[in-house]
Amino acid sequence: MMRTSVLFVKSMRVNQWVKNTFIFAPMIFSMRFLQVDYIKKSLLAFFLFSLVTGAIYIFNDCFDKKKDRLHPDKRKRPIASGELKIPTALVGAFFMLAAALAAIFKFNLDFFIIAVVYILMNILYSYFLKNIVILDVMVIAVGFVLRVKIGGDIDNIELSVWILIITFLLAIFLGLIKRRQELLKMNNTQANSGSETRQTLKKYNLSLLDQLISITTATTLISYIIYVVNPNVLEKFNTKDLYLTVPFVVFGVFRYLYLTYSEGKGENPAEILFSDLPFTINIILWLAVFLAVIFY
Repeated sequence: MMRTSVLFVKSMRVNQWVKNTFIFAPMIFSMRFLQVDYIKKSLLAFFLFSLVTGAIYIFNDCFDKKKDRLHPDKRKRPIASGELKIPTALVGAFFMLAAALAAIFKFNLDFFIIAVVYILMNILYSYFLKNIVILDVMVIAVGFVLRVKIGGDIDNIELSVWILIITFLLAIFLGLIKRRQELLKMNNTQANSGSETRQTLKKYNLSLLDQLISITTATTLISYIIYVVNPNVLEKFNTKDLYLTVPFVVFGVFRYLYLTYSEGKGENPAEILFSDLPFTINIILWLAVFLAVIFY
């Protein structure tokens, strides 16, 4: 029983919950991160939505079991490896998802609607959208925008359109890099086994992905720069010095590209966040400068 529980939790991909930290963005950018009520609401939303995404990960692993077995890393997952039986995984995920949605409905109706939309979008993604080149990455990016929307709705925070645009573009940037690294790995695997796992990878090539990454890199940085010099944003934060955070954003994006193209990372964004010290320190410095220009 204990072994099954451990495998079930592992299948929820807790390390991927870092994506759900986007829920905290509205609280941070609205300068309400020092108010206990907002912190409690955001933490609760983070936990409940993480249960939702955890259940979806399990459903996806059950659906993609055969394909995941062909992937050099995914084949080690509990469901793909056969350590966690599909009936057990499905029943557990169903009850966890039902409980999470019931709690979300009681917590906040807008949050509940977004969670349902996210679930439906992932169903469409699993059965159809993930096989449409480029759209597969855009759907994932929309998921990040929905996370930010959750953070805004639970606290009744009006979101800047630029925050949503930056989130969308940044998520596409990460998604394209993930596809690039997957394609490289799959090409190496196919050379040895003649197999493949993701149908849409056949429609991508490195040249196309490199061009799309270049475009998204530029538009993401430009969008952030526009945000920090926007008069409405400066008035909201009562400062003219938000531009001082730009070098840290530029370094972060460039560092990510370096780790992708020179170190072969990028397939798992969470890995970079927790394993690359310069990248982690840069995030801390960005946050410190952001807070400093606001409060001082």
